[in-house]
Amino acid sequence: MMKSFIPVLIGVLVIGGGYAVQHIRLQRAEARVILLEKDLAAARKEAAAWKLTADQARAGQTALAGQAQACLDREAAAQADADQWRAVMDAMQIREMSDAEKTGVPDDATRRALLTDLDKPL
Repeated sequence: MMKSFIPVLIGVLVIGGGYAVQHIRLQRAEARVILLEKDLAAARKEAAAWKLTADQARAGQTALAGQAQACLDREAAAQADADQWRAVMDAMQIREMSDAEKTGVPDDATRRALLTDLDKPL
């Protein structure tokens, strides 16, 4: 009986030692899993913050692109108006005023007031 007890005891100690080693490894692995879960949660939170930042930047970029296009459109319209006025001024012919025009046209102040009123945007 004693002869079989020693090998059984050795077997139990080996199995128990193996179990203890595996249990320690399991605890360490579980601790690493917990740390990785915390890291993952932090990474997800950071990714969400960066996504929000990117979405805001995209929205700002879209707004700025719209403003820039509106500015370019206004510039093109102003250039077209200037070209039209230049064509009118280039086609203008200067002549002396007739006697009727010298006495029958509005004075300079009236002409300037009318010109100011006509020059207002619609």
